[in-house]
Amino acid sequence: MTNRIAIDIGNSRIACGLFIDDKLVELKHHLLSNVSSAAASVVEWAQDTRTDKVALCSVVPSAARVLLERFQNESLELFLVSAENQRVISDTYFSMGADRVANAAGALKIYAKKEIAVVIDFGTATTLTAVSPTGKFLGGMITLGLGQTFAALYSATEQLPDIHWDSDTDLPEPLGTDTHSAITGGCILGHLGILEYWVRTVKQTLNQPCTVIATGGYANMIAPRSMVFDYVNADLTIHGINAIAEAEEVLADQA
Repeated sequence: MTNRIAIDIGNSRIACGLFIDDKLVELKHHLLSNVSSAAASVVEWAQDTRTDKVALCSVVPSAARVLLERFQNESLELFLVSAENQRVISDTYFSMGADRVANAAGALKIYAKKEIAVVIDFGTATTLTAVSPTGKFLGGMITLGLGQTFAALYSATEQLPDIHWDSDTDLPEPLGTDTHSAITGGCILGHLGILEYWVRTVKQTLNQPCTVIATGGYANMIAPRSMVFDYVNADLTIHGINAIAEAEEVLADQA
């Protein structure tokens, strides 16, 4: 039996998943502002579950350093996911975000059996990552995430209010009749327009069947409002982190 904790350090939160024999059995989240608390929680979790393997993926180097230092003091077996130290996804570039590499690996393992997988990750940034059934990175796109789009309007202007969309409500009307509805409609419908245009142009460019997956913190809010997605898997990055670490272990054993 193999136990592993996969950790995804994003720009706003830290997601931690416990895998037992390649099955995700438990998931925990911590705020990025509580890095030390998150590190202590993972150590305790590892001890309680007799887990000595930790795979970490981060887009926040300062937070990663805090966790790595704590884990090294606990004699945990560490694997740090990055574009250059993994062999699951080919044709990546040096500065490619570790989370996007993990998204590609997760999509390759779960969805890209016969078709190209296109992952749209809705987080602090919204990203698109495409991977072939052979594990080749095909390219992607990055733009500002939905939450940060609202925040940017507020912080960059003196008169526009700070607005947070209630995801339980219906889609806003396309013609707002006050500032609140105009901002809500502009941001939400604008983001839907971006992702739908992205998917359409990617499919035209590849000229091949594609499976489209939504992931990330806003995935369950946005994906149901669009017809472009075949699957929604908010935990895809965690699955990809585990898949990369697992593959590297197998390759190391074979060497």
